[in-house]
Amino acid sequence: MKRLKLLLPLLLAFALSGCWDKLELEEQAYTVVLGVDKGEGDLIQATFQISNPQVGSSDTGSAENEPPSDTITISAPDILSAKELANSVITRKISFSHLRTMIVSEEFAKSKFFLRIISSSMRDPEMRREVNLIVSKEKASEFIDRNKPNLETRPHKYFAFMQERWRDTGNVPYSTLNRYFTRLTEDSVFLAIYATTERTPAAPRKNEDSYKAGQIPQKNGDPVQLMGSAIFKEGKMIGTLTGEETRYVLLLRRKSLAHSFISTFPDPYDERYQVTLRMIKVGNTDISVRVRNHGTTIHVKVPLKLQLLSIPSFTDYALDTKKQEVLKKTIQSILARDSKRLVEKMQQDVKGDPFLWNLSARTQFISRETFETFNWANRFPQADVRIDFDLTLESFGKQLNPPVPQKGDESD
Repeated sequence: MKRLKLLLPLLLAFALSGCWDKLELEEQAYTVVLGVDKGEGDLIQATFQISNPQVGSSDTGSAENEPPSDTITISAPDILSAKELANSVITRKISFSHLRTMIVSEEFAKSKFFLRIISSSMRDPEMRREVNLIVSKEKASEFIDRNKPNLETRPHKYFAFMQERWRDTGNVPYSTLNRYFTRLTEDSVFLAIYATTERTPAAPRKNEDSYKAGQIPQKNGDPVQLMGSAIFKEGKMIGTLTGEETRYVLLLRRKSLAHSFISTFPDPYDERYQVTLRMIKVGNTDISVRVRNHGTTIHVKVPLKLQLLSIPSFTDYALDTKKQEVLKKTIQSILARDSKRLVEKMQQDVKGDPFLWNLSARTQFISRETFETFNWANRFPQADVRIDFDLTLESFGKQLNPPVPQKGDESD
């Protein structure tokens, strides 16, 4: 009898289990990119870019003449109803289980419906908070249609690789739906990736990171440009930042996932040229916040190592320590000036804190209620901010001595 009691649950498990709800691979349509635009009235336009699993795989031979993806746009009250409506058009069952990229138009991101539509979509268990959020200057449907990368057959791989470049350049932020929802309060400002396929002609600039998406002087290649960031406050887009300003935001945060990137600065000994540096953030930014009744003071210290990569002026920085000090002070003054300018822009125009300094300010209070009563959103615009950069020059390239220019080189 004891053995029978032990076997009975196992027998019931086998009897009750089954595969009644299973779906084969070819029966599902995996949405890898989701675009959302503002539609007529209170409707939205949802664009589903559905990947063809056979293209780019070992089964390519059987799908030789098939496109890598299919795109469909549906008008509906929200994303989930658009998904259900699209199932009446697509022969396979639409799934968000492989969705990693959501593209929203700038017009929709600035509308009052944005937060409601995005929040309601999270009720679908297939919608994950790790989905990357990109704001396109044009309509999301146009952005998806125009994106025809030459080197990547599968669209999800293209966006995965492009979004990883923020780690190398710092020109765009790390933006996911999870970060968006955690920064909906008045205390924080959320930054999303800013992108476009349109071109806004801009004169070439010496500072290679002072562009926004669409302004990069590009010829040929993929039409998509990811540069700068979209500013969200209380869940709604209110403005944009350039790639340079985005870099400063990431540097001034306590922890920065993008800790190394290349930048150029004017050569103090010959301003016709720029020196190229690799800037490496070593350790966390030191943020000291002092809260007083008469005002709030914030002191920020950023530790950086500099690797000198290119010296077009041929100035001998490698062996002349005095010139090294002049170069270091020049870079310090430029970093302090530009970062201070960005902080003032956040205080006066945005009136929000994208640097997450509110997390350091919370340690000054004994409870969450007292911090909320302090009202950081109103105190930050009036705060006195001081920023210092602790720089260390650690290398000067593979060759110690730069070449000596020959006579006549300056006139060429």
